[in-house]
Amino acid sequence: MDIGVSVGPYVDRIDELPGSFSFVEVAIGEGERPVSALDPAALSERLTTRGFGATVHLPYRQPLATTVERIDSATLEYFDTLLAAAAAMGADTAVAHPRSRGSGRDHLADRMGAVVDRAEEHGVTVCFETVGHAGGVALEQVGELAAEAGAAVCLDVGYAYLEAGTEGTTAFLDSYGDIVDHLHVHGARHRRDTHIPVGSGDVDYATLGPALADAAPTTATVEVFTDDPGYLTSSAERFTAALDGVSPEDECP
Repeated sequence: MDIGVSVGPYVDRIDELPGSFSFVEVAIGEGERPVSALDPAALSERLTTRGFGATVHLPYRQPLATTVERIDSATLEYFDTLLAAAAAMGADTAVAHPRSRGSGRDHLADRMGAVVDRAEEHGVTVCFETVGHAGGVALEQVGELAAEAGAAVCLDVGYAYLEAGTEGTTAFLDSYGDIVDHLHVHGARHRRDTHIPVGSGDVDYATLGPALADAAPTTATVEVFTDDPGYLTSSAERFTAALDGVSPEDECP
């Protein structure tokens, strides 16, 4: 499993990242790094110079499915533009939120499938993220929809834990681990702290680690919101140790 790190839309942070990471996840599109400020070729060169691969996070506010066909068609074309930019950056994975507004589950599954088809045309794998804790589609339903749409899943471990606990997250992996291709890893607390360093919250990574290892996702992004490279590196180390069942707390200096 390759371990990367998120910089959100802040691409200037790429030059400050520890070289131990395999790739960088960049948030692109509305509310993130806008298309007008996106130079895929320059980003690709910048990443390559540092020895990093790339993944992208697509806009998370935009619903894929609504009750208005013109809106859905425009959203698909917009995502197509972003997926083309992702491919030009050298990214082979794109994370999307399976959001809908006013439409039924079947329509959402159809729209998710349409995004998958466009992504495949660009050589990119779309992974739909489990963000039920943040007000999105419930954990189990993300698995059902992704399977129906022929899509992959990005399991956000912190959000899944807050939504369903250790037992529920393990059950999700038992049911859908074969389509979990990407992870977001961060610490979280029940008092609603999220995206804190791995090992500093309530998430039971020691128990979840072996189940995550068995699912064998291709990539995992450390999604810790900090500018301190030490916290990013230690989070990656603690997560890697947890894959072998070692408690992140035991890895703390």
